Amino acid sequence: MAPTITPHTRLEKALTERLGGVLPGQVPSKWEKFADTVILPQNAFSESGWNQNQTLWQTIAVALNVKRVARMGEVSGEFRNSGVELLLGDDDWVVRREHGTDYGYNFTQCMWSAGNVTERGRIANQNHEGERILDLYAGIGYYTLPFLSEGARGANGERGQGRGAAHVVACEWNPVAIQALEWSLAANDLAERCTIIEGDNRNPKFEPEFDRVNLGLLPTSEAGYSIALQALKREGGILHIHGLAAGGNEDEWAVNLAKELENMSSFSCTVEHIERVKWYAPHQRHIVVDIHAFPVSC
Repeated sequence: MAPTITPHTRLEKALTERLGGVLPGQVPSKWEKFADTVILPQNAFSESGWNQNQTLWQTIAVALNVKRVARMGEVSGEFRNSGVELLLGDDDWVVRREHGTDYGYNFTQCMWSAGNVTERGRIANQNHEGERILDLYAGIGYYTLPFLSEGARGANGERGQGRGAAHVVACEWNPVAIQALEWSLAANDLAERCTIIEGDNRNPKFEPEFDRVNLGLLPTSEAGYSIALQALKREGGILHIHGLAAGGNEDEWAVNLAKELENMSSFSCTVEHIERVKWYAPHQRHIVVDIHAFPVSC
Protein backbone atom coordinates (compact mmCIF):
# COMPACT_ATOMS: atom_id res chain seq x y z
CA MET A 1 0.00 0.00 0.00
CA ALA A 2 1.37 3.39 -0.99
CA PRO A 3 2.04 5.79 1.90
CA THR A 4 -0.56 8.52 2.47
CA ILE A 5 0.52 11.91 1.16
CA THR A 6 -0.08 14.52 3.84
CA PRO A 7 -1.31 18.05 3.01
CA HIS A 8 2.05 19.40 4.17
CA THR A 9 3.93 17.06 1.80
CA ARG A 10 1.61 18.02 -1.04
CA LEU A 11 2.13 21.73 -0.37
CA GLU A 12 5.91 21.37 -0.10
CA LYS A 13 6.03 19.40 -3.34
CA ALA A 14 3.95 21.98 -5.22
CA LEU A 15 6.12 24.86 -4.01
CA THR A 16 9.35 23.00 -4.77
CA GLU A 17 8.20 22.38 -8.34
CA ARG A 18 7.16 26.01 -8.76
CA LEU A 19 10.53 27.31 -7.53
CA GLY A 20 12.70 24.89 -9.43
CA GLY A 21 13.71 22.74 -6.50
CA VAL A 22 14.93 25.42 -4.06
CA LEU A 23 12.77 26.67 -1.19
CA PRO A 24 13.77 30.06 0.28
CA GLY A 25 12.27 29.33 3.68
CA GLN A 26 10.20 26.95 5.76
CA VAL A 27 6.85 25.67 4.60
CA PRO A 28 4.33 25.85 7.48
CA SER A 29 3.24 22.49 8.86
CA LYS A 30 0.01 23.78 10.42
CA TRP A 31 -2.79 26.06 9.29
CA GLU A 32 -6.51 26.52 9.77
CA LYS A 33 -8.75 25.22 7.01
CA PHE A 34 -12.51 25.63 6.81
CA ALA A 35 -15.07 25.89 4.01
CA ASP A 36 -13.04 26.90 0.92
CA THR A 37 -10.47 28.88 2.91
CA VAL A 38 -7.07 28.30 4.46
CA ILE A 39 -5.61 30.72 7.01
CA LEU A 40 -1.84 30.44 7.26
CA PRO A 41 0.22 31.26 10.36
CA GLN A 42 1.16 34.91 10.82
CA ASN A 43 4.81 34.45 9.81
CA ALA A 44 4.20 32.03 6.92
CA PHE A 45 6.16 32.78 3.73
CA SER A 46 7.51 36.00 5.24
CA GLU A 47 11.07 35.46 3.97
CA SER A 48 11.90 37.77 1.06
CA GLY A 49 12.84 34.93 -1.29
CA TRP A 50 9.27 33.71 -1.52
CA ASN A 51 8.37 36.58 -3.88
CA GLN A 52 4.87 36.93 -2.50
CA ASN A 53 2.42 37.33 -5.38
CA GLN A 54 -0.77 35.86 -6.76
CA THR A 55 1.09 32.96 -8.36
CA LEU A 56 2.42 31.87 -4.97
CA TRP A 57 -1.01 32.08 -3.34
CA GLN A 58 -2.64 30.24 -6.24
CA THR A 59 -0.09 27.45 -5.95
CA ILE A 60 -0.92 27.11 -2.26
CA ALA A 61 -4.67 27.16 -2.99
CA VAL A 62 -4.41 24.36 -5.55
CA ALA A 63 -2.18 22.23 -3.30
CA LEU A 64 -4.55 22.57 -0.35
CA ASN A 65 -7.74 22.37 -2.43
CA VAL A 66 -9.14 25.77 -1.44
CA LYS A 67 -10.20 28.92 -3.27
CA ARG A 68 -9.19 31.54 -0.71
CA VAL A 69 -5.86 32.00 1.05
CA ALA A 70 -5.37 34.26 4.07
CA ARG A 71 -2.77 34.85 6.77
CA MET A 72 -3.24 35.34 10.51
CA GLY A 73 -2.69 38.71 12.13
CA GLU A 74 -2.96 40.25 15.56
CA VAL A 75 -6.37 40.82 17.13
CA SER A 76 -6.54 44.56 17.79
CA GLY A 77 -8.71 47.53 18.70
CA GLU A 78 -11.84 47.97 20.77
CA PHE A 79 -13.82 46.04 18.15
CA ARG A 80 -11.45 43.04 18.44
CA ASN A 81 -10.64 43.08 14.71
CA SER A 82 -9.19 39.75 13.61
CA GLY A 83 -6.20 41.18 11.72
CA VAL A 84 -6.45 38.35 9.16
CA GLU A 85 -5.03 39.37 5.75
CA LEU A 86 -6.78 38.07 2.62
CA LEU A 87 -4.11 37.04 0.08
CA LEU A 88 -6.18 35.28 -2.57
CA GLY A 89 -9.86 35.92 -3.17
CA ASP A 90 -12.10 38.97 -3.09
CA ASP A 91 -14.70 37.97 -0.52
CA ASP A 92 -14.04 37.46 3.19
CA TRP A 93 -17.53 36.19 4.09
CA VAL A 94 -17.60 32.62 5.37
CA VAL A 95 -20.07 30.30 7.05
CA ARG A 96 -18.93 27.78 9.64
CA ARG A 97 -21.17 24.99 10.88
CA GLU A 98 -20.61 23.85 14.44
CA HIS A 99 -22.81 21.80 16.76
CA GLY A 100 -25.65 22.06 14.28
CA THR A 101 -25.48 25.87 14.09
CA ASP A 102 -24.35 28.07 11.18
CA TYR A 103 -22.13 31.06 11.99
CA GLY A 104 -21.62 33.61 9.21
CA TYR A 105 -18.99 36.34 9.53
CA ASN A 106 -16.29 38.38 7.76
CA PHE A 107 -13.08 36.61 8.73
CA THR A 108 -10.77 39.56 7.98
CA GLN A 109 -12.76 41.77 10.34
CA CYS A 110 -14.26 39.55 13.03
CA MET A 111 -12.39 37.23 15.33
CA TRP A 112 -13.10 33.51 15.54
CA SER A 113 -11.52 31.17 18.06
CA ALA A 114 -11.61 27.51 17.05
CA GLY A 115 -10.20 26.68 20.49
CA ASN A 116 -13.50 27.68 22.15
CA VAL A 117 -15.39 24.88 20.41
CA THR A 118 -15.72 22.85 23.62
CA GLU A 119 -17.30 25.75 25.50
CA ARG A 120 -19.77 26.41 22.68
CA GLY A 121 -20.65 22.72 22.72
CA ARG A 122 -21.05 22.69 26.49
CA ILE A 123 -23.54 25.56 26.27
CA ALA A 124 -25.43 24.11 23.32
CA ASN A 125 -25.94 20.75 25.01
CA GLN A 126 -27.30 22.15 28.29
CA ASN A 127 -30.94 22.78 29.16
CA HIS A 128 -31.79 26.52 29.10
CA GLU A 129 -35.47 26.05 28.45
CA GLY A 130 -37.57 28.96 29.72
CA GLU A 131 -34.56 31.09 30.68
CA ARG A 132 -33.84 34.73 29.91
CA ILE A 133 -30.12 35.18 29.31
CA LEU A 134 -27.93 38.27 28.98
CA ASP A 135 -24.79 37.99 26.83
CA LEU A 136 -22.71 41.07 27.60
CA TYR A 137 -20.02 40.63 24.92
CA ALA A 138 -21.82 38.89 22.08
CA GLY A 139 -19.48 39.42 19.12
CA ILE A 140 -20.75 37.42 16.15
CA GLY A 141 -22.75 35.22 18.50
CA TYR A 142 -20.08 32.77 19.70
CA TYR A 143 -22.17 32.02 22.80
CA THR A 144 -25.47 33.77 21.98
CA LEU A 145 -26.26 31.18 19.32
CA PRO A 146 -25.43 28.11 21.47
CA PHE A 147 -27.62 29.47 24.29
CA LEU A 148 -30.51 29.52 21.80
CA SER A 149 -29.75 26.22 20.09
CA GLU A 150 -30.50 22.57 20.80
CA GLY A 151 -26.98 21.23 20.62
CA ALA A 152 -25.39 19.00 18.04
CA ARG A 153 -28.06 17.42 15.84
CA GLY A 154 -28.06 13.85 14.60
CA ALA A 155 -27.14 12.66 11.12
CA ASN A 156 -30.73 13.06 9.95
CA GLY A 157 -31.35 16.38 11.68
CA GLU A 158 -32.69 14.90 14.91
CA ARG A 159 -33.09 17.31 17.78
CA GLY A 160 -30.01 17.60 19.96
CA GLN A 161 -29.98 17.05 23.71
CA GLY A 162 -29.72 20.76 24.56
CA ARG A 163 -32.72 23.03 25.03
CA GLY A 164 -32.58 26.64 23.90
CA ALA A 165 -33.34 29.66 26.07
CA ALA A 166 -36.66 31.49 25.86
CA HIS A 167 -34.82 34.71 25.00
CA VAL A 168 -31.27 36.09 24.84
CA VAL A 169 -30.35 39.76 25.01
CA ALA A 170 -27.05 40.18 23.15
CA CYS A 171 -24.87 43.28 23.67
CA GLU A 172 -22.32 44.23 21.00
CA TRP A 173 -20.76 47.47 19.77
CA ASN A 174 -18.96 46.33 16.61
CA PRO A 175 -21.36 47.02 13.68
CA VAL A 176 -19.69 44.38 11.48
CA ALA A 177 -20.12 41.74 14.19
CA ILE A 178 -23.75 42.78 14.64
CA GLN A 179 -24.45 42.29 10.94
CA ALA A 180 -22.92 38.81 11.19
CA LEU A 181 -24.99 37.98 14.28
CA GLU A 182 -28.18 39.16 12.58
CA TRP A 183 -27.41 36.93 9.58
CA SER A 184 -26.76 33.89 11.79
CA LEU A 185 -29.88 34.41 13.87
CA ALA A 186 -31.98 34.52 10.69
CA ALA A 187 -30.16 31.58 9.08
CA ASN A 188 -30.78 29.39 12.13
CA ASP A 189 -34.39 30.58 12.60
CA LEU A 190 -33.55 32.11 16.01
CA ALA A 191 -34.15 35.82 15.40
CA GLU A 192 -37.48 35.99 17.23
CA ARG A 193 -35.82 34.82 20.46
CA CYS A 194 -32.96 37.33 20.47
CA THR A 195 -32.77 41.07 21.07
CA ILE A 196 -29.54 42.83 20.06
CA ILE A 197 -28.50 45.94 21.97
CA GLU A 198 -26.00 47.86 19.87
CA GLY A 199 -23.40 50.01 21.58
CA ASP A 200 -21.54 50.12 24.88
CA ASN A 201 -23.14 47.67 27.29
CA ARG A 202 -22.40 50.02 30.20
CA ASN A 203 -24.99 52.50 28.93
CA PRO A 204 -28.29 50.57 29.15
CA LYS A 205 -29.77 49.96 32.59
CA PHE A 206 -30.74 46.31 32.76
CA GLU A 207 -33.70 45.24 34.85
CA PRO A 208 -33.05 42.39 37.31
CA GLU A 209 -34.81 39.84 35.10
CA PHE A 210 -32.14 37.43 33.89
CA ASP A 211 -31.63 33.83 34.96
CA ARG A 212 -28.13 33.73 33.53
CA VAL A 213 -25.47 36.22 32.40
CA ASN A 214 -22.54 35.39 30.13
CA LEU A 215 -19.30 37.43 30.28
CA GLY A 216 -17.15 36.08 27.45
CA LEU A 217 -14.52 38.80 27.01
CA LEU A 218 -10.80 38.07 27.20
CA PRO A 219 -8.35 38.80 28.67
CA THR A 220 -10.85 40.00 31.29
CA SER A 221 -14.53 40.80 31.59
CA GLU A 222 -14.09 42.50 34.97
CA ALA A 223 -15.74 45.70 33.72
CA GLY A 224 -18.98 43.75 33.36
CA TYR A 225 -19.14 42.20 36.84
CA SER A 226 -21.32 44.86 38.45
CA ILE A 227 -23.59 45.04 35.38
CA ALA A 228 -24.07 41.26 35.46
CA LEU A 229 -24.86 41.16 39.18
CA GLN A 230 -27.45 43.93 38.82
CA ALA A 231 -29.08 42.13 35.89
CA LEU A 232 -29.65 38.84 37.74
CA LYS A 233 -33.10 38.13 39.12
CA ARG A 234 -33.57 38.95 42.80
CA GLU A 235 -33.72 35.23 43.51
CA GLY A 236 -30.29 34.86 41.92
CA GLY A 237 -28.95 32.90 38.98
CA ILE A 238 -25.81 31.82 37.16
CA LEU A 239 -22.86 33.88 35.92
CA HIS A 240 -20.51 32.41 33.29
CA ILE A 241 -17.29 34.39 33.64
CA HIS A 242 -14.38 33.93 31.22
CA GLY A 243 -10.89 34.81 32.37
CA LEU A 244 -7.22 33.90 32.35
CA ALA A 245 -5.74 31.94 35.21
CA ALA A 246 -2.22 30.72 35.78
CA GLY A 247 -1.94 27.03 34.92
CA GLY A 248 -2.47 24.98 38.08
CA ASN A 249 -4.03 27.97 39.86
CA GLU A 250 -7.51 27.73 38.32
CA ASP A 251 -9.32 26.66 41.52
CA GLU A 252 -7.84 29.49 43.60
CA TRP A 253 -8.64 32.00 40.83
CA ALA A 254 -12.27 30.85 40.81
CA VAL A 255 -12.67 30.99 44.60
CA ASN A 256 -11.21 34.51 44.71
CA LEU A 257 -13.59 35.52 41.93
CA ALA A 258 -16.59 34.28 43.93
CA LYS A 259 -15.43 36.28 46.97
CA GLU A 260 -14.98 39.40 44.84
CA LEU A 261 -18.50 39.07 43.45
CA GLU A 262 -19.93 38.61 46.95
CA ASN A 263 -18.26 41.83 48.09
CA MET A 264 -19.82 43.68 45.15
CA SER A 265 -23.39 42.47 45.66
CA SER A 266 -26.12 41.24 47.96
CA PHE A 267 -25.62 37.67 46.74
CA SER A 268 -23.82 34.72 48.23
CA CYS A 269 -21.64 33.33 45.44
CA THR A 270 -20.31 29.81 45.06
CA VAL A 271 -18.24 28.14 42.35
CA GLU A 272 -20.43 25.62 40.56
CA HIS A 273 -18.03 24.55 37.82
CA ILE A 274 -14.67 25.42 36.27
CA GLU A 275 -14.30 24.77 32.55
CA ARG A 276 -10.70 24.64 31.35
CA VAL A 277 -11.14 25.79 27.75
CA LYS A 278 -7.65 26.12 26.26
CA TRP A 279 -4.15 27.46 26.79
CA TYR A 280 -4.23 31.16 25.94
CA ALA A 281 -0.53 31.90 26.37
CA PRO A 282 2.41 30.14 28.02
CA HIS A 283 1.31 29.26 31.57
CA GLN A 284 -2.05 31.04 31.13
CA ARG A 285 -5.25 29.11 30.69
CA HIS A 286 -8.57 30.38 29.36
CA ILE A 287 -11.18 29.19 31.84
CA VAL A 288 -14.90 29.72 32.37
CA VAL A 289 -16.13 29.85 35.94
CA ASP A 290 -19.81 29.12 36.52
CA ILE A 291 -20.82 31.12 39.59
CA HIS A 292 -24.13 30.41 41.32
CA ALA A 293 -25.38 33.58 43.00
CA PHE A 294 -27.93 33.10 45.80
CA PRO A 295 -29.77 35.85 47.66
CA VAL A 296 -28.42 36.27 51.19
CA SER A 297 -31.04 35.14 53.68
CA CYS A 298 -32.02 37.64 56.32
